[in-house]
Parts: sequence; structure tokens; C-alpha cells
Amino acid sequence: MIGLIRCVMKKYNVFNPIPADLTHEVFEPLVDQQGLLIERIISKKHVTPEGQWYDQDRGEWVMVLQGEAKLMFEDSEVLHLYPGDHINIPAHCKHRVIWTSETTETIWLAVHY
Repeated sequence: MIGLIRCVMKKYNVFNPIPADLTHEVFEPLVDQQGLLIERIISKKHVTPEGQWYDQDRGEWVMVLQGEAKLMFEDSEVLHLYPGDHINIPAHCKHRVIWTSETTETIWLAVHY
């Protein structure tokens, strides 16, 4: 008989728990292996500091699960994202977060590839 591999699975919920202290934006890796990073990001009134841009070496697919956010791209295009909205941001496409909801946590699901 070939040995069985026991898979121990632990269930998580992307909406829980929300940290009580959101002084700083929260970045939590959910999966980080073999060049793939999936993370939960929690924002509340957080923005990218003035004059700074994300210019990432990898593409990023991002979805807003809860709350709202506005992203600005280097060409001045602004996208207002609501729950369920998602976009694919190619590598080196400069962008910044210019607004997130002040009244509720914005929960993002981001896939860096």
C-alpha cells in the first residue's frame, strides 16, 4: 500500500478578523509561493503619499470586496472602485490610491503575478 498523504485544511474568511487598529494600512499575504502573491489589503482613509507612485515589477489584479476606493493612473485617469469591481494593472503601469472610504474598511483582494 502506498502511503497516504493527509491534507490538513484550515478554513479562513477574508472578512474576518478586521484589525481594530487601522492606523496603518494592513497587507496580509494569503498565499505567497512560486512567484505568486495573493494578499488581503485593508484600508480606511488610507492613500498613497503625495508624489509617490506604485511602479511594480509584476502585474497586479485587484478587486474591492468591501468599501470603496479611487485609483489614479499616471495619465491622470481616475477609477472609482465599488464592491465587486476589479481591474488588472500591468507591470510598470504607474498608479496610486487617492481615496479610500472614511466610514468603512475597504477590503481588497490583490493577486501579484
